[in-house]
Amino acid sequence: MKELRLLKILAIGGFATVLTSCGVTYGIRPAGDLSMVATRNVDRTTDYKQLQTYVGISKTDLEAAKSKNKRGVIKAGGVFGKPDPIIKEINTYKAKLLQEAVDNVVKSVPGGEFLYNANFYTVVEVQNKLFGEPVVYYNYICSGDVWGVNDGNADIKGFRVGDEVVFTYTKDLRKELSKDFKGEMDKQYPGKIVTLKGGHAVIKLENGTIVDIPYSALKKT
Repeated sequence: MKELRLLKILAIGGFATVLTSCGVTYGIRPAGDLSMVATRNVDRTTDYKQLQTYVGISKTDLEAAKSKNKRGVIKAGGVFGKPDPIIKEINTYKAKLLQEAVDNVVKSVPGGEFLYNANFYTVVEVQNKLFGEPVVYYNYICSGDVWGVNDGNADIKGFRVGDEVVFTYTKDLRKELSKDFKGEMDKQYPGKIVTLKGGHAVIKLENGTIVDIPYSALKKT
């Protein structure tokens, strides 16, 4: 009986190991540093100012996330594993091209035009499979000091503070919104932009409710 119990424990343990080997992991490698980088022409007659420092994912945060794993990778979570909080940031800033990685950081700050003290990283994303070979993707992320023009009403993705907008409440959008928002499925909700963020705009609805909405879900009215 003892031997049978031991075999069951080993079998369950082995199955759990296989399951937890599934999921996604991220390997982060330094890809170089640049004193200044821009993805479009910089007007030398414009009085640019430093708008925000250390924008993007900092090296300290990356190293802290990597140190939690003996292999130096960052876990995105498997069947039983919980994702590291930095995974959300990586997915927000990662891009296939270096130019897009720079834009993701610059455009996260209203009025941003270019970066000083830019740090680049290669993101090796490994999607492990229960059966078959793992799938590997390569992306880039960067961080740096954002410089630009602080005119008080800069735009992000074509939106400005004060714009009248509307969004449709869908199942996908429900995952993005706070649980405090109680909406009717497939209904349109108008509002006004009060704040611009990196990936979201803060909207004040007609009833006074404040919600964060992804730019991709917004339409100007």
